[in-house]
Amino acid sequence: MLKTVFFTICLFCLPSVFAKQSIIFINPGHADTNVTGPFWFEVSQLMRDAAKDFDFDLTIHYANRNHIEMKSLVAKALKAKPDMLILVDEKSVLTQQLLSLKHISMPIYFLLNRPSEQELKQLIDHGINIAGSVVPDNKQAGQLLADKLIEQTQHAANIFAINGDYTTHAALDREQGLEQSVQTHDNATITAKTVANWSTTQAYRQSLGYFRHQPSINIVWAANDAMAIGAIAALDELNKRKDVWVGAINWPLSVVAEKIDVTIGGHVTLGAFALVNIYDLLNKHATGPMHHEMAIFSQHNEQTLKLVEQIHSDNLAINFRVFSKANKNPLPFSVESLLLEATKSAL
Repeated sequence: MLKTVFFTICLFCLPSVFAKQSIIFINPGHADTNVTGPFWFEVSQLMRDAAKDFDFDLTIHYANRNHIEMKSLVAKALKAKPDMLILVDEKSVLTQQLLSLKHISMPIYFLLNRPSEQELKQLIDHGINIAGSVVPDNKQAGQLLADKLIEQTQHAANIFAINGDYTTHAALDREQGLEQSVQTHDNATITAKTVANWSTTQAYRQSLGYFRHQPSINIVWAANDAMAIGAIAALDELNKRKDVWVGAINWPLSVVAEKIDVTIGGHVTLGAFALVNIYDLLNKHATGPMHHEMAIFSQHNEQTLKLVEQIHSDNLAINFRVFSKANKNPLPFSVESLLLEATKSAL
């Protein structure tokens, strides 16, 4: 009896026995919808759902598109010493910060934007514990969107490309995908290009000028849905909307989706994949590569629209544990599998 009591007391004196595994995610975006759209809000919502399934203690901090604030949040997170720190390395800002620091013990996982291969090697050589990463195949996204838009026109496809920025891997790869698509279509030309910082307002202002001076434009390729909405506002103002096909990357809600002719998405789910992967890493179930590039993109349809609506209504009932390698036969993490699980849960 005394042995049992002693063992029980000792068990409760060990905080690690019952403590949840702690994860901190530094989200570079906003906690709600803004001029750049709701993408980062949706990423966080899916991650919260996955964290519940894995019983993670997930904390999310928002940098509100401010790189100075993001670096400050990273510094605070490093002092908190979570079991895993999830970072989005936009424009290599965080790579430079990590290289300037010493004695970083906790593992770091990169989501959606990761350092280049050379930068990853520098970080590892510096003693940083890189646990893994997941990024979408943004070339696939750019090419698929362009292909779908070019299919809509029977004549010359004169494309106005609106990219998000000049430097992130996501933006550069999406533009490369667009260029690859144009090279495979004899009737397609990139008539004009601009960068609108992922913003509806900036896209609207720039589009007005391009549409006025380039009347042959009949396709708008936008790197996100917020910029597509800005371009559509400019087309409406100039009474040209009916003459131009507009497409964007991201799966928007119906109120936005109804305005855009073609939308491509799926990468919003990769925050949840990161938590599946992190669960397997922390609990010794992980096999295969550390770093993942996923061809996750597909065209927005009735099923994916329901999924996005569930994310916004906080009514998503996907069991993310089915994707873990703790299972004998884990489901592959794909849009099709996610939709299947969402449908099952709704029954």
